[in-house]
Parts: sequence; C-alpha cells; structure tokens
Amino acid sequence: MDKHNNSSQNGFAMSLADYERSRLMAIIEGISARIIFGLTTGAFLTGYLKFLGADDDLCGLIAAIPGLASVIQFFSPMLLEKLSRKKPIVTVFNALHRILLAILVFIPILPVSVEMRLYMAGGLYLLSHLMVNLVAPATTMLFISLVPQNMRGKFFSVRERYLIFVSSVVNVIFGGVLDEFELHGRAFDGYILMYAIVFMAMLVNLYAYISIKEPYVSQPTCKINLKQLFVMPLKEKRFRKIIILFFLWGLSMNFSNPYFSVYMVSKLKLSYTFITVSGFVNSFFYVITVSIWGKMADKKSFTYTAMLSIALLGITNIIWFFAVGQSVLTYVIVMLVHITGGVAWAGIGISLYNIPYEYTPEEGRTVYLGFNAALSGLIGFASSMLASYMVGAMADYAGSFAGMPVTQFQLIFLISGIFILVTSAYIWFAIIKPKLHGNV
Repeated sequence: MDKHNNSSQNGFAMSLADYERSRLMAIIEGISARIIFGLTTGAFLTGYLKFLGADDDLCGLIAAIPGLASVIQFFSPMLLEKLSRKKPIVTVFNALHRILLAILVFIPILPVSVEMRLYMAGGLYLLSHLMVNLVAPATTMLFISLVPQNMRGKFFSVRERYLIFVSSVVNVIFGGVLDEFELHGRAFDGYILMYAIVFMAMLVNLYAYISIKEPYVSQPTCKINLKQLFVMPLKEKRFRKIIILFFLWGLSMNFSNPYFSVYMVSKLKLSYTFITVSGFVNSFFYVITVSIWGKMADKKSFTYTAMLSIALLGITNIIWFFAVGQSVLTYVIVMLVHITGGVAWAGIGISLYNIPYEYTPEEGRTVYLGFNAALSGLIGFASSMLASYMVGAMADYAGSFAGMPVTQFQLIFLISGIFILVTSAYIWFAIIKPKLHGNV
C-alpha cells in the first residue's frame, strides 16, 4: 500500500507512531540481518569452507546456493496469498534461516568424514536459504508497505546507510580476529566466536520482527492456483519488462559474484585483514553515496538509478580482469574495484529492491514478486553452475593478455562485466526510453 491505512479492518489499525516505530525496527532488522549476511557469505564463507576441506570449485558452488533456493518463490504465493496476516510466518521462517546458519559452526566437531562434513555444510546452507526464500515476497511487501511512495527513496537509502556501516565495522573487526586466530593455529576458535555473533544478531533480528506492526493489505478476490503462478506475471505487459530485466541481471551478476572472494583468498592470497578493510572501504562509499542514489530515485525513478548503477558495476567487473599476482598494483586495483563497487551497489540495492514492487498490480502481488525472484534466482544459479564448470575445466588454463597472466577467474569477471553492461542498456532501451515517449 502506498498510503498509510488506519483502517481497523481485521485488527490491522495502525497509528502514525506505529508506522514510525515499525520503520525504526525495520532498520534494526536490516542491521542485524546484514551482520549475519556478512559473516556467512563472501570471504568468511570461503575461508570456513576451506577450513572444512572444500576446494575452489565447491566453494563457488555452495556460494551459489541462494540462487537455487530462490526457485521456491515460484510456489510460495500459494501459501502466502491465503494469509490475511503475513508477518507471523515471515518472522518464523526468517528466524529459522538464521538459526540454521548458526548451526554450521558445529560441523567440525562431528565424528564424520571430510566429505560428509561438506555435504552437511551444503545441505544446511541450502535448507537455510529455502526458509528465507519461502517468505521473501512477503518480507519485501511488509517492509515496503511501512513506507509511503514519496519517501521510499529517502527511507531505504537511510536504512542501507546504517546497516552497511554497522555490518562493515563488524566485518573489519572479525577479519583481524580470524587472521590473529589463524596465526596462532586456532582457526576453529575464531569461527566459534564468529558464529556466536551470528547467533546474537539472530536474536536481535527476531526481536525487530516481533516489534514490527503489519499494515492492512487487501486480500485477493480470486484464489491462486498453480497455473496462475506462471500465467499472471507473464500476462502483465508492464511486468514482462521487469521479468526480462531480472533475467538478464541474474544471468550476468551471478556468473561472477560467487568467485570474487574465492579469487581473493585462493589466487591473490590476500589476508582476511586486507579483504575486510577493502570491504569496509566498499561499505564507506556505499554509505556516503546511497543517499545520493535515493534522492535521484525520488527525483527521477528507481529504473533510472538502476540503469546508471548497473552500468558502473559492469565497468567494475571488467576492471577485476586486471587484478593479478601480488604486486602493489594488484592491491591498488582491488581497492579501486571495492570503491566503484560500493558506489554501484548503493544504487543497485535500493533500486532493484523497489522496482518489482512498483510494476506489480496490488492484486496477487506476491505472485508477481515470487515469480520474478524465482526466475532470476534460477537463471542466476544456472549461470553460477556454468562459471563453476569453467573454474574446474580450465583449472590449468594459463593465458596471457598484453604480457599479463590470465586465469579462468579473470575471464569470468570479464564476461560478467560485459553482460552487466548489456543489462544496463536494456533498461534504457526497453523501459526508460519508451516511457519518455509515452509508450509504457
């Protein structure tokens, strides 16, 4: 809903104070969720999987699991659209998602083989992301329904600024902590401490969800069946353009995204400290530019900011191609791509979060959001699998470009960057330009 609804229908009455407190809790939810995300993905996930015995190929495969898990969003609207109140199920399944992530810490103490430990890690990671993806469309609707249309750009930029800053500080601290533990041969002790923080952040996240009040949303007038889950989104002309946009985005971004951390840890041999400091710099530029993107979105549109920020990310991925060896130049390039990546993701984060919501009819909204996210995730997972095949099949590849050594990872970054630029061009030619000429 774009306007605050103080209706007492079905006991959903909310005052302005309720909305304000709920938006504050949404910020706290984002901060705690981002802390958990930061400590269970990227370099931290890669390092932990390697501690368990995984190779580069498997690290990339497990990192791509969230894309596979998002396929469940094809079918989740059949459950979600029947519920007059969605917050209880959103709260429970988000909590389960984060509890399962915290349980990963117990795997090394189990009396099983290395192979079984890796299967268990992958299984828990998949189950965890199935939980959160099952309710993802309703989670998105819950947060967006708390904010009027005319202040969404400002609010979500402020939310992003807080959650990125706090989580980045935590990441930098734990990067140094893990390096120190590994230096003294006590890596597992470091991971125990890290997952203890994950568990505490999960409790804060749960409190935030419980404290959020859910605005009233009108119930669909027709029942949703299996056929409609696929037909409704494809029949909506305006939304078909968004489906294609996220198809291209899932294909191009996921081709490289699982492998940046693997590349920094395995090939460039960067320390956790440098990786997390680079991550902090990335977050710093994210924080200082997200409000600029938010103001631009309120003035122009979220599609406009998506076009620009996605183009910048494409350029960033292409620059990754030139990060090789362990020279001073490599450190400069890695820091540069973290800066440009931070600026790019600041715009992408708030833009792609809001665009699907703006292009969906209110009737059966979770069907549209679920279909779009599931298709994008499925394509993203397939894209990651293709990249994973390249990593394995080209393990011994040793190319060169202008005297610079080239690995399979650099080729993946280059290909991804080019396709991300194609995605940005699509937004201009298929969505923005026709709208300027009145052809929506």
